Amino acid sequence: MNRDIITGMDGEIYARRDLSREWGGAIDLGTARTGKSFEVDGHLGETNRCGVWDSVDRLRFRTSRNLRLELATDPNVITELVRFDSKGVATVVGSVQYSYRLSLNLTPGRYGLSFFVEGDLISYQVNASFI
Repeated sequence: MNRDIITGMDGEIYARRDLSREWGGAIDLGTARTGKSFEVDGHLGETNRCGVWDSVDRLRFRTSRNLRLELATDPNVITELVRFDSKGVATVVGSVQYSYRLSLNLTPGRYGLSFFVEGDLISYQVNASFI
């Protein structure tokens, strides 16, 4: 089984056999600030350690002021950005399907990123920066 690796905004390394498919179990990368970045080296499209088909990886972060998110996405995945309201309900605020870039202006709040695959096992990479 492959490992998913996230390099967080402060250089911390998260290595998991499987990133959570549920928002409640998603890694929280903390508060994004201008000049911060993170990277994801993940795997999707295989049976995970629980015997469930792994078609989505999720992570969370928050902003305390207006920022621009620049994502260099993998063309083999569908990338979706959600914003959580005060009750924890997620609303999609941006997405890109099988393309290389997603750029969005963010206001202060709590956000989540999902990476989806529709087919067989792939490795994917995503690089994010806040400006």
